[in-house]
Amino acid sequence: MDWIASILSADQEVKSNLRLLRARAREFSRNNPVAKSYLTMCETNIVGKAGIRYESKVRDSDKTLSRGINRQIEDAFEDWGRRENCTIDGRHSFRALQSLAVRTKEADGEFFLRMVRGFDGNPYRFALQLIDADQVDHLYNVESVERRGPRSPSQYEIRMGVEVDRWGRPIAYWITPRHPSDAGGSTLRERVPADQIIHLYDSGRVNQTRGITAFHAVMMHLRMLDGYVEAELVAARTAAAKMGFLTYTDTSAFEAPNDNLRNIRIEAKPGVIETLPPGMDFKEWSPQHPAVVFGHFTQGVLRLIASGLGVSYNALANDLIGVTYSSMRSGLLVERDNWRCQQSALAENFLDPIFREWLKMAILSGALKLGSYDSSRYLAGRWKARGWQWVDPLKDAQSAVLAVGAALNSRDGIISETGGDFEDIAEQLAEENDIARKHGLTLTTVLPPKPTGENNPAEATKVPRCKTLILN
Repeated sequence: MDWIASILSADQEVKSNLRLLRARAREFSRNNPVAKSYLTMCETNIVGKAGIRYESKVRDSDKTLSRGINRQIEDAFEDWGRRENCTIDGRHSFRALQSLAVRTKEADGEFFLRMVRGFDGNPYRFALQLIDADQVDHLYNVESVERRGPRSPSQYEIRMGVEVDRWGRPIAYWITPRHPSDAGGSTLRERVPADQIIHLYDSGRVNQTRGITAFHAVMMHLRMLDGYVEAELVAARTAAAKMGFLTYTDTSAFEAPNDNLRNIRIEAKPGVIETLPPGMDFKEWSPQHPAVVFGHFTQGVLRLIASGLGVSYNALANDLIGVTYSSMRSGLLVERDNWRCQQSALAENFLDPIFREWLKMAILSGALKLGSYDSSRYLAGRWKARGWQWVDPLKDAQSAVLAVGAALNSRDGIISETGGDFEDIAEQLAEENDIARKHGLTLTTVLPPKPTGENNPAEATKVPRCKTLILN
């Protein structure tokens, strides 16, 4: 009965805790090493060094890929993604914007972006404006009212700065022009239509309007662990000093009016043995810190924190002591599935809307000439996120060769898993062959000999497996 819980809507729960949670999460992201490590992991594994890139897959009337149009779209989108074109302040490239969006969403719980159509700062007439979550006032709420329109009346309400219709669909956002804490900041709100805003957040409950930080489940653990480590550091520093006290063996000597004896100080020096004054004794004070269980205790708490954040303990804590190949492989595979889910969510909720609006404005502005002003004809494509190197390169490469030979996978699919592009690799191989022929070289591939029972006794004792005949 001492477990007290209340039944509230998602927005009621978020509204009462949003500002405090966000402020604490931001402080963690600046000063807490574990939180900073998690944000770096998100940025590195979701976005990567090259960012999530777009690959156009437009096809001609004969269903073959239109290489000319695809290359034209990709080159134009890459040119727009440069820092001077992407954002209206000229501070962020499209790759840097992806990293900032991921870090902000995890720390703040949400990320706001405004798509500015008709922007005259680049030839594509399209740019992005970053909006701090504090500029969307979560304390601005208006109960359901009826708006009279030219066609028919409609119901709407404002929930934590987001205007929604009677179905809960966002139709506008109420945004302050500057951050409320800045000099000259204003509390006046501007109503921005929802088709101009990208609101990136993870919805944990039905009808949740605003997002909360990813640290909410582990915030108390992080705070307590931070205080415990600080206390152990102070105690260990104190213990390393090896302090002690001078005591009087004869209490009457202390009562004697001799100030020189009352303020005796001994400075510890290496290899020096001090002589104590008559009637005094030295008592050592040597606290034992850090505690013997310090490492095991912090590991246990960090494992709880890693579980709450959805990552592996070894990666979060940079601890590979005692890790075996099997355990490392198992942990990496599970963690990479989580990163792939987040990559897909980022592409669906953030990258796709930006590309669609960019393509439309690029065609209408004339910066991208494709033969038609209907941008929907050129939307076929996919986002290529970063991949990861194989855990066991030899075994995984052999498995990939078998999968391609048995028609269970494609070369492009296997290469995409490691973040590569089949067309790029094919072009690189063709260039290498041209250079080799130019210089009279012969490029060969040498495969390691397959172990036999004669040079590998372990293989000789194994029961032979049935061989499968693959017919081409």
